[in-house]
Amino acid sequence: MTPDDLRPMLRGVIAFAPTPFTEDDRLDLDGLARIVDDLVASGGPIAVCGAVGEYPALDLDEYRAAMRSAADAVAGRVPLIAGIGHGTRIAAGLAADAARAGVDGLMVDPFWFAEPSDDGLVAHHRALFDASGLGLIVFSTKGQEYRLEQLLRLAEVDGVVALKEEAGDAELFAAARARIGGRWAWISGMAELHVARYAAIGADAFTSGLINVAPDLTRAVRDEAAAGHWDRVGALVERIRPFAALRAKAPGYSTAVIKEAMAILGRPGGGRVRPPLSRLTVADREHLRGLLPSLGVAAVA
Repeated sequence: MTPDDLRPMLRGVIAFAPTPFTEDDRLDLDGLARIVDDLVASGGPIAVCGAVGEYPALDLDEYRAAMRSAADAVAGRVPLIAGIGHGTRIAAGLAADAARAGVDGLMVDPFWFAEPSDDGLVAHHRALFDASGLGLIVFSTKGQEYRLEQLLRLAEVDGVVALKEEAGDAELFAAARARIGGRWAWISGMAELHVARYAAIGADAFTSGLINVAPDLTRAVRDEAAAGHWDRVGALVERIRPFAALRAKAPGYSTAVIKEAMAILGRPGGGRVRPPLSRLTVADREHLRGLLPSLGVAAVA
């Protein structure tokens, strides 16, 4: 898929898949394939190896295997995006591996303990495109927040087709969209709770981890927002808010709560996260169990 093909497909909800692990801490490729296959039903793009996908915890062979497994499971039915982290040399190699595996686009994950110059940012994105030929999603998030000037420079880099804004900087999002316009797709990384705010400033899509737990609820938010039924969106968001508050309660819970909820629902992965992340406390797990009925799903474990 070319960057020009990918851009108009970044619409609606983008599902972010967790990476399941076995009881002995091996990568569960069969589980990942089942997760991805379930997400295809939502009809929109799927992302693997993002933050919910614990990309920093994957060794390079696992990274490649996860991308291949996901691409095989998607089988061209929806666009598949892979998050690509690491420094430029490793990231470019993974970008090339992604293209060979059948991935359709790349989200440029945050750097580890690095503060690149503006020229360095441009060089990094250019290297990933040169290695893969795939469309790139710029990712502005806490700890790696982009300035407008940087986004304008990245808009001139071949292959860059979108911004995912997860730092909560709606002003930056709006200013960049006003300057860059239709050359990019515009993605809110603030999930269901902020759909209305970002839609008002031109978001084409929002990202979701909740979709792994309560897909019908996430799809309802997407559909009501598309229809402009903002009162209904607000009512749905209020159902989600306690779950979102638990994800925000402690470091690492954004991922751990999703995986624990999936375990309670009998889905792949068993709730296991890799260090340095930790599982939920017993009390928080029981609190999570109590929240699931309000999301329209029932515990089986």
